[in-house]
Amino acid sequence: MVKHSSKPVSGRSWKQKKECRFSSLAKDKQSASKFGAKMQLKDQKKNLQALVTQLQSERNAESEAKKLRIAENRKRREENERKCEIVQKITNTKKLKKIKKKQLRSIETR
Repeated sequence: MVKHSSKPVSGRSWKQKKECRFSSLAKDKQSASKFGAKMQLKDQKKNLQALVTQLQSERNAESEAKKLRIAENRKRREENERKCEIVQKITNTKKLKKIKKKQLRSIETR
């Protein structure tokens, strides 16, 4: 921190006095990496990306198989429920007028 000879005009005494502009500071050269190292890093990234996409495709395939299996099980369950139902065919439609409302609710048409 540079000592001020007097109080700054802005009144901000905690501010430091700039020695030089940022643009005039000496800049270090970036360490130039070798071409072989760059290509090796690029290959590593490519291999990693391929592994990620492979894992994602496997996960998607597993989830699709699971969805298909669930749908098949649901369909089979519904078919089995329909098979074991006791069905009575109503031929005389006048009986429907005599039936109570609670029984009418349980009647299904197919």
